[in-house]
Amino acid sequence: MSETRARHFEPRPAEVAGVTFTLSGGCRGAPRPPAGWAALVRRAAEVHGDVLDVAGMYGVPARAVPDGPVRVLEPSAAGLAALRRDAGSEASRLRAAPGLPWDAAPGACDHVFLAPPAERGNARVRVELAAAARALRIGGHAWVLLERDRGAKRYEREAAAAIGPGEVVARVKGFRLSRFRRSEAAAAEPVEPWQQFDTPRGPAEALAGTFASGKLDPGSARLLQALDDASPPCEGAEVLDLGCGWGPLAGWAARRGGRVTACDDDLAAVRSTARNVPTARVVHADLDEGLASEARFDLVLVNPPFHLGAGVRVGLGEAMVATAVARLRPGGEAWLVANEALPYEAVATRLGCEVGETARSGGFKVWRARRRSDR
Repeated sequence: MSETRARHFEPRPAEVAGVTFTLSGGCRGAPRPPAGWAALVRRAAEVHGDVLDVAGMYGVPARAVPDGPVRVLEPSAAGLAALRRDAGSEASRLRAAPGLPWDAAPGACDHVFLAPPAERGNARVRVELAAAARALRIGGHAWVLLERDRGAKRYEREAAAAIGPGEVVARVKGFRLSRFRRSEAAAAEPVEPWQQFDTPRGPAEALAGTFASGKLDPGSARLLQALDDASPPCEGAEVLDLGCGWGPLAGWAARRGGRVTACDDDLAAVRSTARNVPTARVVHADLDEGLASEARFDLVLVNPPFHLGAGVRVGLGEAMVATAVARLRPGGEAWLVANEALPYEAVATRLGCEVGETARSGGFKVWRARRRSDR
């Protein structure tokens, strides 16, 4: 991790039901794991057989399984890197790879651990439930962790239809953990994870649960309009889209002749951008960890997230600003959009950039940071 990034975004040690792990500030569950996680981890310590962990909890439930090989599909680049570092002597029995629940082979598992991110929308929960059903053998069990105030009872009914009969086995501070038994009579039908939609910038596709899937989010729309108005040089330029989502900013740069690299920690976002911007180099990475240390760019585009799950995560935005500035060539520019109340400009100023606001509307501000050519 670079010194600049470390000041803004230091990973922290965490513990859930006796399993210790590293939790990055940009990961799901930061800054401290939700209470419900412990219920799933405790149950994981009691299961045997072929186990698949697609809970998106950085392999923490998998590490509690007492024996046998366990497969982990993890969508977060930071979470996967932390799992591989933290597992230590357990690594030989953990088959960890980047992946999403619907990547799992059908009918191969006795147990599936699932914690669908309801904050990412109904479509994401439904495709994850369908994926769990498809991955299980007849008689296998899906262990599903849901939040009471985010539709848990409704999703439990949908899980029963997709997987088979179930029961709530634990209730912990607003979370419900249920166990469903895969039956022959249940649907267990795959659900299409791709969503097609129209935007003011043209048609697009995104995997369910990708940031702003199904629309062009207001922040990106304002940044794109500011870029249209200012027309920064793009033809032949090296362009970085940091935190690319489904790729609207990368697409803008690619259509103007930029040589585009796009990064995102979320595998669903990486796959979505790769489909929407086929000429871009798309990297699954925690911030810029997947880039060569010497890589620098003429133009960096950033729409930093304000929320992670249900919480406000200003630190993640600060880390993205610091990373964007560090990746600029002398004379290069970073263009950013943010909630108008967030003082991200101060980060760029402290790092030696000339900063100026270019637009403000609808609660958002667009600003750019130019790296001085003498630095």
